[in-house]
Amino acid sequence: MITERIAEHISMAEAAQDWLRARGSRVTDVRVFMRRPLLEIACPPSELVRSANRITETHNGGTRSVWFATLGGCGVIWR
Repeated sequence: MITERIAEHISMAEAAQDWLRARGSRVTDVRVFMRRPLLEIACPPSELVRSANRITETHNGGTRSVWFATLGGCGVIWR
């Protein structure tokens, strides 16, 4: 059961990566969890920018924006 779920999530992440690369985005990190895969990208395509939510991230006294969108069941973030 767990290995099947992980295999499904890996397939989802690979499909999302292919879609992003076809639109000029560079995938910088992929994390596969039990709930959903998370991809970190550079240069998001306009289709994701329009549907993204802004999250504020604070670290070592600094604050920056992180953008989050979903794509094919995967989470996609960029800074």
